[in-house]
Formats: sequence, structure tokens, C-alpha cells
Amino acid sequence: MFGVEILLLTILIITVTIYKKNWVPVYPPFYSTGKLVKIGHRGAPSLAHENTLDSFRKAIDTGMDGIELDVQFSADKKLVIYHDWSVECDSGKIELIENLSWSEIQKVPLNGNKQNKIPLFTDVLDVLNKKNIINIEIKSAHIINTNIEKNILELIKIYGFENNCIISSFNPFIIRRIKKNNPKILTAFLWSKNNPQFIINTPLWAWICRPDGFHADIDYLDKQLINWVRRKNMSVLTFTVMTQKQLIKAQLLGVDGVFIDDPYLN
Repeated sequence: MFGVEILLLTILIITVTIYKKNWVPVYPPFYSTGKLVKIGHRGAPSLAHENTLDSFRKAIDTGMDGIELDVQFSADKKLVIYHDWSVECDSGKIELIENLSWSEIQKVPLNGNKQNKIPLFTDVLDVLNKKNIINIEIKSAHIINTNIEKNILELIKIYGFENNCIISSFNPFIIRRIKKNNPKILTAFLWSKNNPQFIINTPLWAWICRPDGFHADIDYLDKQLINWVRRKNMSVLTFTVMTQKQLIKAQLLGVDGVFIDDPYLN
């Protein structure tokens, strides 16, 4: 195991050396307004079921600057909006989203309510306007290319959201592929000590994916980490802000924006 760690560290050092000179993060223009940007985390889950069309509409209607959503592939390569890796089906059986077809996913009742449906990515794009910021978190633990990035980028272009979207992920390889496919698309690396999806779960993964922004868990965000991010000229947002105390902490740390559940939190 020690040998594996040495190998991974060597790969990391080489990657940093190669990419460091070419990494020039782009600061999103919609963060330059002088005010704290508020993004509806999965819409407005304090008002409607998260990651549903109703939740996204309520986030926009209550004045949020934008929305955040989670996208992953179904078994038949449909882009579906759902946060967790697995879901409880109508039969009561727990299944991975990526193992279910879109027709099967459509039958899934959310929170036991058949009126709450898991939407497609295109359904959400249909209800947004070009003034809204859209933060797209890609849910995939795959290191190899599954084409989810390509499919998302194609739809962003078709719907005209290239100038006001951010693509984020805990998976650094996804962010790297986004930049490779379309360098103009804004990206952000998600980081939390509670998400050790990769062997080396440190902010240094940012060197590999070369994001424009750094989105960190509010519970682990401090001035030292903020300073590290700013030295790299990245924007910084924090998630998930659910209390006034957390909101004040975010403001004092000087972040560009927050992901919040309650649109009325001030």
C-alpha cells in the first residue's frame, strides 16, 4: 500500500509541474457585482422537494441569483436530476440511478409522493432564463470517460447557457475533461473532508483539474483555505449554508457566493 501511495504522489507532482504554467482561472463576471451571490441549493428545498421543477421555479421566483442541481446518467444515458447515487423504487427496492432506465426512473415517487417526479436536465433548462446562474454538479465516480460531460456541454450550447453556467464536481477528472472539451466553460472543484471519493482527498486535486472556482464545505472553510484559493486566483463559494450563523461566517470569510436551502435566509 505504501508503494501505491508513493506512485500516486509521484503522478500528482508530475501533473502539477506540467499543468501549473497553463492554469489561468477565469473569474466569473456575475461574481463582480459587489454583493454576495446566492445560489439555490437543489432549488429551494425549504419550500419544495429538492431537485424538482417546483423547487427550481420557487428558487427563481423568490429572487435567487441562480440554482444548483445534480446531474447523472441513467442506464440508457438520459441526463437525470437527482442527488443520491441510489433511489428507492416503487417496489421498495434500492437501486443505483445509473442502473435504472429513464422509464423506470419516471415511476419513482419522491418522498412517497407520486406528484414529485425526477426531472430530466432538459426539463430544467426549459424553465430557466438566461439571467439565471446555473451550477451543474456532475455526479459520477468514474475516472474513465462516460461521455456525460460531452452530452451536458452540447445541451448547454443548444439552450444558450454557455455564458452563465458553472460545472462543478468532486471528481477532478470530470472537471479536467470539461476544460478539455470546452475551455470557455466555467468550472469549479468541489471539496469536503466528508467526501473521500478519491485516495488523495485534498485541495491539491485542484492542480489536476485546473478549475476556475473552488466550492468548499462551510464546516471546513477557514481563512487559511480562502487565502490558498485566492492565491490561485480562483473564485470561492461555500455549501451548504443553512443557518444565519453559517451565513455570517461565509460573509466574514469574504466568499463570492453561497449555496443555500432557504431563499429567505438573511
